[in-house]
Amino acid sequence: MTSYAPQLLNAFLLTVVLVAALRAAAVPLGLVDRPDERKRHIGQVPLVGGLAMFPAFVVASLSLGPDLRVPWSAFAGFAAFVAIGAVDDRISLRAAPRLLMQFAAAALAIAPAHIVVESLGGASDAGLALGALALPFTLVFVVGLANAFNMADGLDGLAGGVAAGALFWLAITAMALERTAAAIPLLPLLFAVLGFLVFNLRHRWRARASVFMGDAGSLLLGAGVAYFVATFAGGEGRVASFVALLWTCALPIVETLSLIVRRLGARRSPMAADRRHLHHILVDGGVPAGRATALIVGASLALGAVGFVGAVAQIADGALLAGLAAVAVAHSLFVVYAPQRLPAWLARPARDDAALPSRAPANQQGV
Repeated sequence: MTSYAPQLLNAFLLTVVLVAALRAAAVPLGLVDRPDERKRHIGQVPLVGGLAMFPAFVVASLSLGPDLRVPWSAFAGFAAFVAIGAVDDRISLRAAPRLLMQFAAAALAIAPAHIVVESLGGASDAGLALGALALPFTLVFVVGLANAFNMADGLDGLAGGVAAGALFWLAITAMALERTAAAIPLLPLLFAVLGFLVFNLRHRWRARASVFMGDAGSLLLGAGVAYFVATFAGGEGRVASFVALLWTCALPIVETLSLIVRRLGARRSPMAADRRHLHHILVDGGVPAGRATALIVGASLALGAVGFVGAVAQIADGALLAGLAAVAVAHSLFVVYAPQRLPAWLARPARDDAALPSRAPANQQGV
């Protein structure tokens, strides 16, 4: 791994440089996020994180050997997701054409290289084989996870932190199963995300994010994580079962499905924006934004650790599926019953948030 350190460092540094450069162009290009009733950040914030991460990922990837980077079709598909997101950031596309374009981008990323999830279980589990549904299932998975990350992009550091955690666990799983070469192609994206988090994550020296990733970034990260899950779960290069790998990105998936069910139950469009996301519930319940991000990213990392153990220990896919169902039930119970019962210690202002204006905590633009 140390032999690839310069390329990975380049992904990190190039993202930092590009974010710093693109911030100045954000206002003339109209790529800024403005606060409203749902978006409670302060002032105009540049939406250039995705436009910085993607070229950094490409440049760092191309510096690797041909066998250690994603195929050109994947670069093209990711570029299409970034373009769709950037246009949506600028002019707010309607839901139906946006979704159709996302399916086209997903097909471009996976179909030429035949990156498909052929079975939900391990290679020997014929009962979970998808057969003719493999390609449609994979397309829905890529588009669904891209939108799940878009919906999760609601607090400083949240979508980036969850994506970094998912990519980390995917890489660690491949390496633990002696498939290090399979992990190398995703590492430039991981380090590009880390470079973006320098500007987006709250910490002692940054009270709030100075840059958002925008739809371009959230769609890139969601599609990227889905692509690598599908790559690890399908074909001759299988690393682990799809169910085990799904734990690395389980939280945004569960959150999105929960939102869709609740919106349909309220006779609203599944794509209608609201403040019923898990991060909104925590923040509106008095949890400081930084603490809410830490709790959700921490929970996602813990779920990823379960997937890692499941893959390495070869835990039965049925047990892993049952575990995912339990996570979904726990999430549903929390979002329905917990908002009025958050413990006082959880809602107590954090030291870093106490001095911020009352409308500062909730930001970003997840649907």
